[in-house]
Amino acid sequence: MTLRHIVSWKLSGETREQRDAQAGEIADALLRLNGVVPSVRALDVRRNELFDGDNYDVTLIADFDDADGLAAYASHPEHLVAVDVVKRYAIGRVATDFTV
Repeated sequence: MTLRHIVSWKLSGETREQRDAQAGEIADALLRLNGVVPSVRALDVRRNELFDGDNYDVTLIADFDDADGLAAYASHPEHLVAVDVVKRYAIGRVATDFTV
């Protein structure tokens, strides 16, 4: 079983360029968690490409063995550092978790 965790954020930047920069900082912070948080099986971050302003701006896709792995990720000190970066810029958040 694999638990997939998907989170998308709407960013505060007023222009596409500002949101691109914010998304880049968020991606850098989250991608650093690959190989650092033991329960992460796969982790990627993608910038929205279409319908700028309507869609959410940046998305995290992460895989874990199970809900315990997701919980370990959520409380990991390095993840909490990344959360601080996200919180600087996010004005909206949606998430979903499901097995694949």
